[in-house]
Amino acid sequence: MSKVIRTRFAPSPSGFLHVGGARTALFNYLYAKARGGQYVLRVEDTDQGRSTPESERIILDSLNWLGIIPDEGPDEGGDFGPYRQSERLDIYSKYTQTLIEKNLAYPCFCTEAELEQMHEAAKRLGVPNIYDGRYANLPKEEAQARIKKGEKYSIRLRVAGDEVVVQDLVQGKVKFDSRLIGDFIIVKSDGFPTYNYAVVVDDFEMKISHVIRGVGHLSNTPRQILIHNALGLPLPEYAHISEIVGTDKKKLSKRRGATSVLFFRDMGYLSEAFNNYMALLGWYPEDAAEFMPMTELKRKFDVARCSKSPSMFDFFLNENSTDAEDFKPEDMSEAELKKMVNKKTKLNWLNNKYIRSISMAELWPEASRFLSKDKGLAALIQKDPKRIEEIYDRVRMYLDTLDDAVPFFLELLKEKIQIESKEAEDLVGTEEAKNVVAAFAEMVRTQKPSTPEAFSEIMKQAGLKTGAKGKGLFMPIRIASTGSMHGLELPNLFAILGHERVLARLVQIS
Repeated sequence: MSKVIRTRFAPSPSGFLHVGGARTALFNYLYAKARGGQYVLRVEDTDQGRSTPESERIILDSLNWLGIIPDEGPDEGGDFGPYRQSERLDIYSKYTQTLIEKNLAYPCFCTEAELEQMHEAAKRLGVPNIYDGRYANLPKEEAQARIKKGEKYSIRLRVAGDEVVVQDLVQGKVKFDSRLIGDFIIVKSDGFPTYNYAVVVDDFEMKISHVIRGVGHLSNTPRQILIHNALGLPLPEYAHISEIVGTDKKKLSKRRGATSVLFFRDMGYLSEAFNNYMALLGWYPEDAAEFMPMTELKRKFDVARCSKSPSMFDFFLNENSTDAEDFKPEDMSEAELKKMVNKKTKLNWLNNKYIRSISMAELWPEASRFLSKDKGLAALIQKDPKRIEEIYDRVRMYLDTLDDAVPFFLELLKEKIQIESKEAEDLVGTEEAKNVVAAFAEMVRTQKPSTPEAFSEIMKQAGLKTGAKGKGLFMPIRIASTGSMHGLELPNLFAILGHERVLARLVQIS
């Protein structure tokens, strides 16, 4: 009988959820769902100096927006809780006591000054900073006496000089020399377990079968394996997925494009499109499909198909500065960040496909929220929601994000046409242009077209009548009807406006 697949995402609540963390959560979620298993959310808040309830809430809200909902977690509960490490100290304590009793771990009374001296000495010699074991053989009686006196101490794991081998589902076999690790701290002087120690205990207690995380954690794995071995615990399967880099080929960080995923929600990206995009950062399905709704991702995903090579997050254009400090998305306004968005990214392509493909019933609640940012449009939605929704259905094919819709509506609903530039004014003012506009207006008046196809046919007829072609045909009509040289495809625009509104606009310029 095959074992039950259980994966986990274990964020530290010391900031927002960025793209790298969200992808890790997604891969864990997808792998569990593809294998009929469970996905667990665990909050790793043992760093009390940096962890905050506010950050935890932001992370949970981000995951909820993405639809990466755990089977077990802080909000959901479960059979293996608590799901916050700060609430599990008594569990870690039992394992620590066992290690000390078996002489596999010991108290270390090193002061900050002593640790700094070791670090400086290693730096001068150009060797790794490895603990020198000065308290490794301290008699137990002396250690207990010092503890009773109230001296600060940590707990270190004894490490033998053996080779540690990581069998990784993505990276393959990776070897580490434990002599370069030395006896390391598993419980800090404040009584809280270190990251490496807590995750080992938690993964075992929560029956985690697969640890899927970023390749940056690979260097932590030998320490975790050493802890597993000391406690006599079975190893989970490891899968260290590729790092994500920006357009400058540098690893994403909070200063290199790793902005909060809620930024993408607020920019008008759909959660399914964002999940689809993240899934393709380091993984491709066997059939090489790119447009994959969540139901399809949950069926196809296999961590064994993840790539070792770095994946490029090409969302921001201006992050290729040689100075990493130049790009600080967390310090920028929404307007500033929008100017830096790479409109040709795969995320925009996918988001456009989702905006076009999902039902209006599903899309409209979010779409109307973005339209309502404009007070005038908000009033129109209140007055005639059905008409505005129908117009949205006609223009959504042009939208890369939900936030793109407002300019289209302002264009569609404006009553007075004003020519936007001297170039446009000069172009529409020629005799040839006036003839084209007049011919087109007369045909609209007499034929009363209502569909994009009918308006397209009338434009062709106006071209035949006046001899105008290409830009000489459609540009005068565009400027006369919109005041602009750019915008929606004219047949679609005219069908939405209706022939009477089209005529009313053309009359203003003629």
